[in-house]
Amino acid sequence: MCPNWAKPKDFNREPLGPTMEALPLTEAEETLLLEGIQEFDSARYWHAHESWEDMWNSLKRREAPLPEILGIQGLIQTAALLYNHQREKRRGVLNQWEKLLPKLDVWTRLWGVDVVAHLNQIRRFVDDVDTWNETYEQVRMPMSDVERLK
Repeated sequence: MCPNWAKPKDFNREPLGPTMEALPLTEAEETLLLEGIQEFDSARYWHAHESWEDMWNSLKRREAPLPEILGIQGLIQTAALLYNHQREKRRGVLNQWEKLLPKLDVWTRLWGVDVVAHLNQIRRFVDDVDTWNETYEQVRMPMSDVERLK
């Protein structure tokens, strides 16, 4: 039997526009999101991945809406993409990009993250495959609604 969170019946990967809002996170999920953002902003992409994976599991357990589950999975995959870029793994970068894009491009904002700016930032690393010139010092999770996370 397929769990409710795995059923894509209400999610067609069409951009839903700026009215699409994520439901509030639990306190524990918010903590994991913020931990992941801190790790991401410190270029510790593996650790960001781990925090967000715990959040992803929590969202699945409480049967959060599928676009939200896929949204955090997309953030996990951006961390994995940058982790692969650090190691100059062409296939890893390109595979992660293909997987994360349909999960995140339905959002303009997700729990305070400016998803549009985030995707533009990550795209630089996809475009950098085979030259490996991009650096990570300026990579930060772009936040559009910081007050919401306090």
